[in-house]
Amino acid sequence: MSDAVFISDLHLHPDDAAIDLRFRAFIDWAVVHTKAVYILGDLFHACDGSEGDDAWTQSIAILFQRLSSLGIAVYYLPGNRDFLIKPAFLKQAGLNLLTDPYTLTLNQEPVLLTHGDQYCTHDKGHMWLRWVTRNAWFVGLFLHLPARLKKRLVQGVRHRSATQSGKSAYQLAIVTDVMLQEMKQFEVKKVIHGHIHQPGTHEFYENFTQYVLSDWDENPKILCYDLSKGFYFVQMNEFEGNDNGNNR
Repeated sequence: MSDAVFISDLHLHPDDAAIDLRFRAFIDWAVVHTKAVYILGDLFHACDGSEGDDAWTQSIAILFQRLSSLGIAVYYLPGNRDFLIKPAFLKQAGLNLLTDPYTLTLNQEPVLLTHGDQYCTHDKGHMWLRWVTRNAWFVGLFLHLPARLKKRLVQGVRHRSATQSGKSAYQLAIVTDVMLQEMKQFEVKKVIHGHIHQPGTHEFYENFTQYVLSDWDENPKILCYDLSKGFYFVQMNEFEGNDNGNNR
């Protein structure tokens, strides 16, 4: 059993049945195979502050409740798509909210957890939007809009993300110097993040290590941590459809 698993960028949406099924398979696996789950942003494809008000998001909350009822802690760090998530949903689902970035101590070693989009500084449009939307005045204004208008705006975001492919690899890439600067600021040697959908492990000078989390479009990789083995990735197709955890 792993001591913790780290996931991000599921982009759950009621119209995407494939990812919904993968997520449910992950919950079945987590029931048996981990003590804690850390979600580092973009659990939902987009949030408008009404999560938990409909049957589909309530069903997601029930899945998380299953983990909590078994003593498996679930931590949630918002990303660029779900920073507006409704606090009542987090409470209903039993999710423990983390600030971004967050320093986690594993075996007496600090590890930085973040969604990671702040490192994509070559994407000037995204950085501007990030600055605007993270301001308290924007959040307060948006949440006071009529529900129909909020949903229309969120649907527009979904549509643009599905149709826009004009950003270059240069714009979408992590700027390593920015990431390493933040790691030094928080006095850590390891960082875990998502956002760029390019899972893997990268080593840098002075023993800095970057763990990039997977998206969930096809066959996601789950980052696990074990006190004896350290960090390692598990491919979802290695456990999908296995023991559903009813024997716990």
